[in-house]
Amino acid sequence: MENITHFPSSDFPLGNFRALINDKPFTTTRLQGILCLRSELVGARTQKIWKIHATGKVAHRRTVFGFFIDQSLGPGTYDLVHNERLTAVYHLTPRQQALVYHSRDFQEGCVTLLECNTRTGRLRGRFEFSMSAIDFTVSRGEFDLRCRSGKVFDGSAN
Repeated sequence: MENITHFPSSDFPLGNFRALINDKPFTTTRLQGILCLRSELVGARTQKIWKIHATGKVAHRRTVFGFFIDQSLGPGTYDLVHNERLTAVYHLTPRQQALVYHSRDFQEGCVTLLECNTRTGRLRGRFEFSMSAIDFTVSRGEFDLRCRSGKVFDGSAN
């Protein structure tokens, strides 16, 4: 089953993704945006999502951001910690072991969607989140990209 939204390849490159992690810049090396159906644990696959996957570095450490945004959300500001239709994952690979933080672990956070155009695939917004208990802050986050139409997201790399 495929999402029926198709975008011309001339709409790419994808766009931009930026953030500061504890006041250090995230340098994007790979950015992927997809508008797709997400897999459900049970039943038919029906929920359409925007999926952002940004890989890069913060001070020579491999870092990955993942955002999964319900397509039904329109422009506005949303609580990242308590909204089940919006999920973020932050993955840092330091020298010894990987650290993975999920939005349900954040103490504070929000995403502001500025544009969500399913016709053109354009997704634009800002984000920030933090865990003050461990002195961790992501600030001045922003994305502006064109998401390609994707097949059903089944949890594997696209």
